[in-house]
Amino acid sequence: MLTVNAHAQVKTKFQPNYDAKQIRFGYYIGFATTHYDVKHRASFASQTGPNIIYSVTSPNTTSIRAGAMINYYINDYFDVRFSPLNISIIQRAITYRDAVTGDEKRDKMDNKSWLEIPFHVKYKSERRNNSRMYIFAGTRWGFETNIVNLVGGKKSPANYSMRTNDLMLEYGMGLELFREYFKVSPELHFSHGLFNMIPKNYAETHLDHVKNLKTHSVSLLILFQ
Repeated sequence: MLTVNAHAQVKTKFQPNYDAKQIRFGYYIGFATTHYDVKHRASFASQTGPNIIYSVTSPNTTSIRAGAMINYYINDYFDVRFSPLNISIIQRAITYRDAVTGDEKRDKMDNKSWLEIPFHVKYKSERRNNSRMYIFAGTRWGFETNIVNLVGGKKSPANYSMRTNDLMLEYGMGLELFREYFKVSPELHFSHGLFNMIPKNYAETHLDHVKNLKTHSVSLLILFQ
């Protein structure tokens, strides 16, 4: 009886030879909160004239991310992975307050579809039964796919609201949960844009004294492999 009871307490190890396959494919879906990090010019504090802006901020907005993932096994502790197809639906906004009237206005951008290609180096812990922790770091390059605006009733790419490509530093952590026929991994991503998203020909008054707008996002993804 003691032998049978001890055997019953041993957990079943799903997919014990999972790492024997060097290349794995998967897909993921999740959501993110994103905004612009606003950096003002020195002239912001010494504005004159009728169009004085009291503040320029960017509130958090929600976006959706989905895509495919390719994971390449290097050894028991390191993997390299990238996504050949990652679609994000993003809507960012800028809020500014007029110093004279006190009115607060918001530039709400339309929903933008971005094609993004992340590349990560992944560092894994040793597997314990059916779970394993890991961290990762790398880059995510993206560009906007629907950059056509209507100008004079005709389609034209002349007036982009913001820069249409970005390169982001990305890092995060995750947990691998092995099941009998698949592996599921919840992941937390932190992304910091490197490019100034204000185009050179942008002439909006409330951004005259803004030096940089850089993207920042926090994502929660569920990866299936």
